[in-house]
Amino acid sequence: MTGDSAVTIEFKGRHDHITERMQAHAARKLARLARFEDRLVRIEVVADHVHKNPEVELIVHQRRGAPLVCSDRGTSFSATIDLLVDKMEAQLRKLKDKKKNHKVPDGKAVRNGTTKPARRRGKAGTADDEETYEQAVRRTLRG
Repeated sequence: MTGDSAVTIEFKGRHDHITERMQAHAARKLARLARFEDRLVRIEVVADHVHKNPEVELIVHQRRGAPLVCSDRGTSFSATIDLLVDKMEAQLRKLKDKKKNHKVPDGKAVRNGTTKPARRRGKAGTADDEETYEQAVRRTLRG
């Protein structure tokens, strides 16, 4: 458990005990996820056979939405934790970008003036609209 942040870290060992030294290493590495703290509530580290080819699973519970999960098997507990923290950071970054940019495509570029905003379609027949298929057929049939 960590006392300095609002994110709770829980360690669970299957078939083995996770030592204090391993917990301290994992807590130091999981501190990298602190930049996403506004979204995170609890982190679970579930390790199976910790001392020999550990299979470690990282489950991150968010305030809203489904928990994010990543797992891997490695040669040592510390190497596996390092790899999983990188994976989880990539998942959280992708989720944050997805939520941030979901409303307006190229919204940031439009606000900065680097691109033109997409034209809105108005009523048919205005000068700004593109010609529809039906309008083109009527125009060609008339003459």
